Order: sequence, then C-alpha cells, then structure tokens
Amino acid sequence: MSTTPPDAHDGRSARFSRFSRARHPFRARRFDSAHLWVTTATGLVALAISLYNLAELQRKPDIDVTLPHIIRIAQGKDVWLYLQPTMSTRVRTQDVEVVMKAELRLRPTGAIAKSDEPEFFWDETGSWTYDFGKNSIFYRRDADPVPLLVSQDKPQQPTILFNAIGWNFRPGRYEGSLNLHRASESEPLVSRFCLEVSKESVKRFRSAGQRKQFSFRDDVPGSAGGSRSPGCYRLSPV
Repeated sequence: MSTTPPDAHDGRSARFSRFSRARHPFRARRFDSAHLWVTTATGLVALAISLYNLAELQRKPDIDVTLPHIIRIAQGKDVWLYLQPTMSTRVRTQDVEVVMKAELRLRPTGAIAKSDEPEFFWDETGSWTYDFGKNSIFYRRDADPVPLLVSQDKPQQPTILFNAIGWNFRPGRYEGSLNLHRASESEPLVSRFCLEVSKESVKRFRSAGQRKQFSFRDDVPGSAGGSRSPGCYRLSPV
C-alpha cells in the first residue's frame, strides 16, 4: 500500500486551483464581479429599509376618527348628548397624538334655520353598563374631560357627554360636527353628521325628563322621522 504525504495533496490542490483560474480567467472575474454586485445591492436594500422604518417611526401619527351608529340624547332643562367616537391611527410611530379638546356643534337648518344654536361643552367622560334584568342601559361617570393619548397600540373610544345648558331641541334638521383639537396641529379634525329631531322625539323628551336617554341611529331602516336624507341620526325604533 502506498501513502501520499499530506503536503503532496495540498500541492496538487493549489496547482489545480491556479490552473483553473489561469484556464478560465474571464469566468473567475465574472463570478467575483457578480458576487460584489449582489453584496452591494443587498446592503443598499437593507439600508433603504432601515431608513424607511426610521422615517415611519418619526412621522406624526395621523388620526382617523369614526363616528358611531348611535348617539344618545336626554333633554330636560338642558340637552345632554352622549357621543362615542373611535380615534385610531394606522401608522406606527414613536410619537403619540394628543387630543386636547373636543367640541360639538349643531346648526339648525331648513324651517328652523333662524333658531338659536346650542353652545355645547365637553362636560365629562363616562361609560355604559347593561342591566339584563331591566333590559336597560345605564350611564356611569368615569372621568373629567382630560387630554386623550392616541397611538396605534392605544386607540380611544371615549363616551363624551356634551352639555348645552338652558337649550332645547325643536323639531327639524340639524347639521352637526365633532371637532377634535390636537396638540400637534393648529387645525382641528372635523367629522360631520346630520341629526333629525321629529315631533315624536320632542314629545318623548318632555315626558321623560332630564335623565332618560333616547337612542338616535343612522343605520336602522324605518327610524322615526321619515327622512329623505340617508345617514342622518333619527330616533331609533328599537
């Protein structure tokens, strides 16, 4: 049996490698060039992704505001209007948006256009609980009107009680808006809606008193009022 010293194998391998490169110099240079371009392109893509992610994190969060399908109204000496908007953002950023103030405006239109406009203010924030035995919901005060922090991880759905002291509804149509004032922008976010108050609604307000809430919906067919304008809040039949 013959044995070959290890150094001999190493020598043959080295000679074979030099022979292959000498025999195919163009192929070797092309491989080295392709490898360099792939490495460079991969690095540039990684850098672009990192810069994009950094830019996204530094963006100001844009708030989306969605109005609910139900608002609740109670009327006695004053008008109490309960509104639960959803405030969210689809952008993940390092910053959070702060909603400093919420304003509600209602403007009488049509036959009642010359009526006085109510002056609502953000009275408090609360929540609703359901009593199964009485088949009724009850409002509970939770907090004073405080700034709301909104981020992708922390959307907000506050039930805001707006109060208009010494004012009552008249039957007719009202154009409304919810204005949210943010810490980062001078202009408020405005969400518009319409509200139709029928004679039946006013009659129920008068008989129920200040602490009885009535639901007004914008999504139930056959809601009281017989409106020609779809999407308006009207006294709910349920």
